[in-house]
Amino acid sequence: MKIAIDVRSLMEGRLSGVEQYTTQIIRALLRVAPRHEYNLFYNSAREVLLPDFYGDVTVKGWQYPNAFFNTLQWMASRPRWDHLVEADVFLAPNLSLMPLRSTTPLVVVAHDLAFERFPEFLDARRRAWHRMMNPRLLMKRADAVIAVSEHTKQDLLDLYGVQGSQVRVIHSGIQHTRLPEAKEVTRVRAKYSLPEKFVLYIGTHEPRKNIPGLIRAYQAISSQVPHHLVIAGEKGWLSNMIEAAMPSPESRYNIHMIGFIDELDKAALYAAADLFVYPSFYEGFGFPPLEAFMAGTPVITSFNSALPEVVGQWATLIDPHNPAELAAVMKELLHHLPAVTEETRREIVEKYSWDKAALSTLKVLDMVR
Repeated sequence: MKIAIDVRSLMEGRLSGVEQYTTQIIRALLRVAPRHEYNLFYNSAREVLLPDFYGDVTVKGWQYPNAFFNTLQWMASRPRWDHLVEADVFLAPNLSLMPLRSTTPLVVVAHDLAFERFPEFLDARRRAWHRMMNPRLLMKRADAVIAVSEHTKQDLLDLYGVQGSQVRVIHSGIQHTRLPEAKEVTRVRAKYSLPEKFVLYIGTHEPRKNIPGLIRAYQAISSQVPHHLVIAGEKGWLSNMIEAAMPSPESRYNIHMIGFIDELDKAALYAAADLFVYPSFYEGFGFPPLEAFMAGTPVITSFNSALPEVVGQWATLIDPHNPAELAAVMKELLHHLPAVTEETRREIVEKYSWDKAALSTLKVLDMVR
């Protein structure tokens, strides 16, 4: 089977959820089914450095100016990707314009519909981009849709009227499955100048992640616990809201903004923390809480969207709209830290496997071709 996979989400070199999904599902497909032919494609006027997929792939890249290329695809449905790339079936791991002949099989992956549920969390440029991508039409055009959670599937049914029989729920996998060694934790502590005891957040700095709420909750208990707050991750859009929530410079000595984290350092960073807090307003899946558990760190996260489905049996759940509740739960857990058992880690590895996700994805691709 010739499988064409859209890797345009990897052009910017970021490592948020969609990029992580795209990279890991391709690597897993190559592990479990190397007999197939994988044609990866993108368009970018700039030089693109794709990750190593550790297998035999063909990469087809075009260098048209993106503004021109996207406008042409939006207005005229040209060029069609199946005229540029030879394949039996196309897999779109992200929402992008995907003009194809009506007879060409297409499988689309839906990660979340946060842009529909909470448009106020997007800046004007991103709202315009989603209008141009027209995800509703893309989902309707798809021969099958893969939802990464039951919650995302329900959003597809409720907001887009997608038929339930068209959607397959295939959970994403977990990448790091071993506990970091002590020497790795020591190295990462020194690299990022980490305090001895701290509460950790890792994720893109954008409004739906609710970082201001986390800062307010931490401030309410900072004088009662020996822990600092460490906020890691790339700046996203509207990140000025985070700065506005920060205390005055003389009072923020115990809040550390350490920025982008190298992927090789993430597991050790999770392990160095006493508690991981992820008070997001909305997630279609949610990698960071699972990553924290695999590093042996207990988790507080939100009782909303897909998070109870994905991590609810292991995490402590709170209302992200209630900073006072978050503060109280943080204080309680920091005084009596729960252990992450080896049984919990085994359950997560069993439930969230990239190889299992790849095998299920192959079944969907084979079904529609």
